[in-house]
Amino acid sequence: MDMALGSSMGNNDYQCRVLVVDDNEPTRKLLKTFLQGFGAKIVGEAADGEEAVRVFHECKPDLTFLDLEMPVKNGKDVLREIIEKDPTAHVVIVTATSELKVANWCADAGAQNYIRKGVSPGVLKLMLKAQLDLCEAC
Repeated sequence: MDMALGSSMGNNDYQCRVLVVDDNEPTRKLLKTFLQGFGAKIVGEAADGEEAVRVFHECKPDLTFLDLEMPVKNGKDVLREIIEKDPTAHVVIVTATSELKVANWCADAGAQNYIRKGVSPGVLKLMLKAQLDLCEAC
């Protein structure tokens, strides 16, 4: 493990409760592995948008990492539903698209941040850690 990135989220005993939503199983596994390495508690995962909404309401996570392109219900619709029911929800979009208009839409729709798939594993780790640090500060 890269000691510069640390292996826990801080000195307190609180673990950020995280939901990981992506239709691609290897991507979910990678995100979960990195997040758990930083001390996050994975409270749920979903492979499609409909499942994501259900699991979000069941688990009530502190932080949700949400893919945009998924079967059954896309991430945009999921984000709208989550924010409509819980305006204080912390959702970070994780997607392959790099279009500026998508990033702007995510911010306007209530997402806390936007992480583009395809960045190097080191950059992805730093971005995930930053989101967990923000979660811990709330």
